[in-house]
Amino acid sequence: MKQNYLNNIPVDEARKLYLGAVKAAAGERKTETVKTNEAFGRVLSKAAYAVICSPHYNASAMDGIAVKASDTVTAAENEPLFLPEGSFCVVDTGDAIPDEYDAVIMVEDITGKEGGVLIYASAHPWQNVRQIGEDICMGDMLAPSFTVLTPQLCGALLAGGVPEVECIKIPLFGIIPTGDEIVSPTSHPKKGEIIEFNSVIFSGMLGEIDADSKVYDIVPDKKELLTAAIRQAAEECDAVLVLAGSSAGRDDYTSDIIDSLGTVLVHGIAAKPGKPAVLGLIGKVPVVGLPGYPVSGIVVMNEIVKPVADFLSGKATDNSTYITAKAARSIGFRL
Repeated sequence: MKQNYLNNIPVDEARKLYLGAVKAAAGERKTETVKTNEAFGRVLSKAAYAVICSPHYNASAMDGIAVKASDTVTAAENEPLFLPEGSFCVVDTGDAIPDEYDAVIMVEDITGKEGGVLIYASAHPWQNVRQIGEDICMGDMLAPSFTVLTPQLCGALLAGGVPEVECIKIPLFGIIPTGDEIVSPTSHPKKGEIIEFNSVIFSGMLGEIDADSKVYDIVPDKKELLTAAIRQAAEECDAVLVLAGSSAGRDDYTSDIIDSLGTVLVHGIAAKPGKPAVLGLIGKVPVVGLPGYPVSGIVVMNEIVKPVADFLSGKATDNSTYITAKAARSIGFRL
């Protein structure tokens, strides 16, 4: 195997190289159907279209009376018009407007009178009426593919008759703690034992970026056991993080194992801390060897793993890119 550790690749270059390889290998992302009212923060895998109008009936926008606008043309403040019972319909906000009526007069603008009401101004057609499709029309695209669903957008989807949406599956990261000296959390570690807490840090960081994680049992520094663990995780998960064993020490097998099962693209990045990182692929599955030192691992998580997770989940990574643009017209500022 070619030893890439000494190359000390700049972080930006390593990220670009690795993401390019991950994208080239990925193929189509996995998708799943999600109830719209549970889809906040999820990413649409395809565009979503309204299947009904909203509102899907002509609805009153006010409390008041529904009338025929043509029956009210002579009403004026100095000559109120009397509308007898039967020539109007009492409605509340949101009520359906009967087909024979086409306007609503607010309750504040009428005066009750025996046998009917007085109105003081004429109504125009569709006054105070929310017509069919005023908010959403059947067939409207409510959101394009790869849109992150906000609560407001989920509400619009439900209003448009879309109770379920097709979303990109949340990526599952397998986390493999390694090391002879690593032990499960305890209040009484022995001399030479190191409590395993990196998996808690990294699974928590993955949760913050909407990725799921599965923490495997601690694997001792035996090459055949670690090989089996990495192979299993690569079969069960969408990405794999191997904790420790990424450097060039006596028991650091991560790079050799990834290379034997797939491909190592980078071993060593120009980051302090974080230098001894391994970036590889096993088939379509990204496999990252994280340094055992927690701060080093956190650096690699932020700089490399987060962009990979964003890609797998369909979210755009904020690389804070700026471009120079020329305004199409003059823009003046006055202080």
